[in-house]
Amino acid sequence: MDKLVPAFETTLFDPTLSDMCVEMAELGIDSLLDEGLFKSVPIVGFLVGAAKTAQNIHDRNLLKQTVKFINTFNSKTLSQSQKEKYKAHLHSDSKFAEEELGRVLILLNSNVDIKKSELLAKFYHAYVEEKINWDFFCELSDVTTRMFITDIQLLYAVYNKQVTDTTQCEVYRADRLIALGLLDSAMKSMTIGSHTGSQTQRYIQTNKFGATFCELGK
Repeated sequence: MDKLVPAFETTLFDPTLSDMCVEMAELGIDSLLDEGLFKSVPIVGFLVGAAKTAQNIHDRNLLKQTVKFINTFNSKTLSQSQKEKYKAHLHSDSKFAEEELGRVLILLNSNVDIKKSELLAKFYHAYVEEKINWDFFCELSDVTTRMFITDIQLLYAVYNKQVTDTTQCEVYRADRLIALGLLDSAMKSMTIGSHTGSQTQRYIQTNKFGATFCELGK
């Protein structure tokens, strides 16, 4: 992490390097492994290295997820003063960079789905912009890590009131979102059958946490 975190920070906040990340995403990961291509981008240079270590599937995935994170983060407006204030915060104590950027890198490395890295970038942008604090970012990122990617669409459907009860979706998917603390539920009806057993239908809606997840992640 000693060299990876600074390489990540530089790539994330340097606008010229951020622009190159857009081009990287368009060309694809294999292009990054070509001799000398994009090696000047710190995060690429570190992960690829002289021995092209990004041929390793884990490094390839981290590179792909990181490029998506950087592109999404920089697609949203952030003033220069906000950037400088956050960078000053990171540099005020080396432990902050290790804790914050290091945590992001660990999360990116655990992601398989690009969508989760995109959400993570939006939540991190909200943190840097001071819309949310660090603890709330950690809550959002932990929930994102634990979510099934197929449940995200259902969450937004509930948030937009396209789905209001469990007769309109798979109950087990609603249960997962309830367990993550994103939805609240209330009894709608219960049926008891001799062959099918009891079945309970519930009204569902996003709670404050779920609504904030949707608003920041949209």
